Amino acid sequence: MERDPNAFIAMMSSMNSWTWLILGTVLLIAELFTGSTFILWPALAALVVGITIFIVPLGWTMQLTLFAILSVIGLVLGEKYLRPRLDKGEDEGLNDLNSSMAGRRVFAVDDFSAGEGRVKFGDTEWRARLYDGDAKAGDELRILGVEGATLNVEAV
Repeated sequence: MERDPNAFIAMMSSMNSWTWLILGTVLLIAELFTGSTFILWPALAALVVGITIFIVPLGWTMQLTLFAILSVIGLVLGEKYLRPRLDKGEDEGLNDLNSSMAGRRVFAVDDFSAGEGRVKFGDTEWRARLYDGDAKAGDELRILGVEGATLNVEAV
């Protein structure tokens, strides 16, 4: 099977408004799956080209040129202005055990001895260290932080 050297030109010549709009929509759907914002700009460029050639008929070279220019402008401006704003999100401590447990209240499982004892957090018992005094079984304590597998607590 022999390739037609003008296949690309034939494909580009057949591009109409609907083809560009469908391409833009497919790229937007791909962007939803990746979340990278890199596919967003070519998707928007394809949609703009599709809308533009509804209004102003353009040849395939102008369509391709407009698509390329809008994609590059979107990528450059998106990386410069949008990405820093997206990356500024607050760290929610999702995978940071220390920040997710700090401030939570726990109960002493047994009496503390020399500032060391056990507390119940959720459905698990943890070794705990109380720096100021001792606690009795059932006392309510607040988690200050985590050191390894030991919770640092204070009396409430």
